[in-house]
Amino acid sequence: MAIYVHCPHCHEHVADMADACPHCGEALPIGVVQALSSALGTAPPPASFMGTEWVPTHVTQTPPQTYVAHHSVLRPWLAAVLSLICGLGQFYNGQFVKGLVLLGGAAVWVAAIAVLQSSLATVIAPLWWVYAIVDAYLVGRRG
Repeated sequence: MAIYVHCPHCHEHVADMADACPHCGEALPIGVVQALSSALGTAPPPASFMGTEWVPTHVTQTPPQTYVAHHSVLRPWLAAVLSLICGLGQFYNGQFVKGLVLLGGAAVWVAAIAVLQSSLATVIAPLWWVYAIVDAYLVGRRG
């Protein structure tokens, strides 16, 4: 049974040991070169193929890319505006538990004002609401 090695770029049959495809000229990956040496019954090429350090073109060393966060000027203001309904700004900022706590607390304070007509709730509810707006703005500003 014969083993045929093909160039991964042009898919032509490669019959001789080479570091590049004789048909398209592209560098052959190290796996293809080793398979070719095995199919031809020759020793695999040394690590430094053809006298130079051989690195296939598809395995280039690229420096790791750093992600630079893009902070929109509108992000903190949008979070603050969304917090006009307590907790929505926190949801927008990704603080889901804090958003649920603020939304639930606002519902409790509104119920205390409406049902119990509590004067304490009348003082605490606006402070709760202002806290939610300021917190959403500051967290949105942090990014």
